[in-house]
Amino acid sequence: MKTPLNRYLGASLLLLCSSQTSFALPPESHGESVRSIPDAQQISAWTTIDNQRVVINVNATDTYLLTLKQQCHGLGWAQNITVTMSNNTIWAGFDEIKADGLQCPIDRISRVSANDLLNLQTP
Repeated sequence: MKTPLNRYLGASLLLLCSSQTSFALPPESHGESVRSIPDAQQISAWTTIDNQRVVINVNATDTYLLTLKQQCHGLGWAQNITVTMSNNTIWAGFDEIKADGLQCPIDRISRVSANDLLNLQTP
């Protein structure tokens, strides 16, 4: 006796829908997306927005939002925070923030304005 293909497809879809996998949605983007931050050795200030976003000021004139690939728990109260860079440049998808030994890869970099900063909201 042959079983219709539809029955197998329906059972497969039911299994997929009933799995308890949860997907984290990345924080929304703000500002102008850029690939890198040149002259990053001159970071003058930084602010943690949440466990996945950090704002840094470079040269006292340029402000950037770093969005990490995943949550970096403890970022808000870390004693030691560093940012890796190559030739004084921070690259999205290559460099990372290190917070008390945790390695937190940088997913996206956006140049942000003062107005963009007002629109940043903690989830």
